[in-house]
Amino acid sequence: MNRQSEKESFAFYESYPGHVMIFRWIVLAVIFGLGVYVLSDIKEILGVAYVIYSVVALTFILPLSRCVSCYYYGKACNTGWGRLAAYLFPKGDESQYVKHYSYAILLHLLWVIPFFASFFQLLRRKEIVTLIVFLSYLLLLLVERVTLRKVACTRCHQKYFCPAVPFRKIGVDKSN
Repeated sequence: MNRQSEKESFAFYESYPGHVMIFRWIVLAVIFGLGVYVLSDIKEILGVAYVIYSVVALTFILPLSRCVSCYYYGKACNTGWGRLAAYLFPKGDESQYVKHYSYAILLHLLWVIPFFASFFQLLRRKEIVTLIVFLSYLLLLLVERVTLRKVACTRCHQKYFCPAVPFRKIGVDKSN
């Protein structure tokens, strides 16, 4: 096996290791928990609506817009959702992955809504606890994004054509 082949085989995960999935789940769970807290603090029904929307988004929108046409369908992706999607829905056409990515806006609401809600609370209350919640939410979003980009995206089979990958080099040979 030559050096280039070794580099290519190291570049991608066929299945993500458990520690990546566990870390991602912990960070995401804390983000969603903080989102529920922020929205419930404004009005309890908002927290309930956020939980319902999260369940719908993560069991229907995410799997149907990405997972069913992803390389990791039936495998352990960075969150393990590829395996779960295989239990819920039939395999889709992988060539449709990019086309369906526009539905991601519906998933981004899971982060955007609590962000603006926590900012709204900060402006409204001007308390140290509210500031801590807002800054904690920002820090967790940063940790989640950095982890996604540095750990998950760099080892993903789809990184060369995924619309979410900022370091994708268009027109560059994939073996470099």
